[in-house]
Amino acid sequence: MNPTPFTSVPRPLWLRFVRSLVIIGLCLALTVITALAVGGYLPHVRNTFEQLFASGSSIPKVALGVTALFVVLLPLIVLAVAERRRWLTWPVLAAAWLVVLPVLAWLSWDDTAIRQPIMIEEFSPAFAGAEKSYAVLMQYSKQTPSAEAKVFEKTKMAAVWNASASNREPAKWIEFVTKNRAAIEADWETLAPQRRWFGELAAFDQIGDLTVADYNANIMSFQVWRTLSQRTCATATLLALDGHGDEAIARLAPLLEVGRKLQLSSRSLIRTMVAVVVERMCIETAGIVLDKAPASAVRRACLTTALGQENAPALARRLLMVEYVVFSPLFNRMKLGDTIAAARGTSFPLRRPLNFLSGLFFNPIATTNLYGDRVRELADLAEARELGKFNVRGQDFSNVLVTQSGMKNIGGRLMLSMAVPAFNKVVESHWKTADLRVALRTRLGAAGAN
Repeated sequence: MNPTPFTSVPRPLWLRFVRSLVIIGLCLALTVITALAVGGYLPHVRNTFEQLFASGSSIPKVALGVTALFVVLLPLIVLAVAERRRWLTWPVLAAAWLVVLPVLAWLSWDDTAIRQPIMIEEFSPAFAGAEKSYAVLMQYSKQTPSAEAKVFEKTKMAAVWNASASNREPAKWIEFVTKNRAAIEADWETLAPQRRWFGELAAFDQIGDLTVADYNANIMSFQVWRTLSQRTCATATLLALDGHGDEAIARLAPLLEVGRKLQLSSRSLIRTMVAVVVERMCIETAGIVLDKAPASAVRRACLTTALGQENAPALARRLLMVEYVVFSPLFNRMKLGDTIAAARGTSFPLRRPLNFLSGLFFNPIATTNLYGDRVRELADLAEARELGKFNVRGQDFSNVLVTQSGMKNIGGRLMLSMAVPAFNKVVESHWKTADLRVALRTRLGAAGAN
């Protein structure tokens, strides 16, 4: 009697469908884990991904393509071989998921609370009249320029500024303004609408800042400040060369005073640095004016008043903290794909998939805490004017963000490496300006005592 041949009983269709979903899900989970492992532990791959966050950088398509191919094919090949050899039994699949699920949970787990909570409204509170002064300021802004501002953007100035047109080298500066006197004076007349606007702004005791914590927040335009500062300092220098010291100081003092006011309630690093540039240009020009023409005690006192109170340590700390205050609430709303697309300023094909998987790559609260802990340390050093230690710790921070190995929160580290500015130059410029301010105040006081 011949034995009956063995025939396998086909599994129900629904069971085969469920098993396929389990395997596909496992393959996708392993692909994500492989991608994080490759990016987290291989420096060259991490540097490649870093370029995705860099604005204006070209996407390394070949490197990304090879990495993506490896990340996708490795789990696929492993599972295909296991399936072919009939290793993927239900117990094996269950065991695989028991390993994968805790890993995914660990990757998506975030800190429970922000250690350094501070809101922008608390950091720079609004005051009575802030809305009015802010509205005047933002007539010259990036997103909501007034009709007058739009005309200004298209206006061509007669005087052309170049590398020699810097009042940090008095001899070259004097040669430049003397040579270009006619063009500078013509520009001064052309800027009559902007000077009227500036006069309205200068009349406020405080200049409010109601900027919201958002990547797309409206910011003040730098062009009008640069043009006004250059022509104001140039015409003040010409007045001093003609022997009109009082008139020169009268022209400089309002610009200097506004530059100081802009810093006190600033909610953005951009506004603060524009103000520091304006302040430094005025102070350096004031030194040239005092060298070239006599000034009355009244005008010297006016210039001293425009310098304001000495608050360099507090403003140095503010320089560091303002970026953290802006970014802190943003991190909780960020998705990885959106961040890459925003940084590049172009469409990003993987935006939606990365947004869906964002929690595995990017832990918002942990990223905020990483930034907050470091920026507080740097703010302490900036406030104490420990510039040597500041530069070392700032570089250590940048290195940790980029070179630190690990799968956990790799997107947050890469994001911070692009979002956090190089503060060393900013802080050095601030303290250099503070030194110039103290020196000018001392000079004015000594002149008044004589």
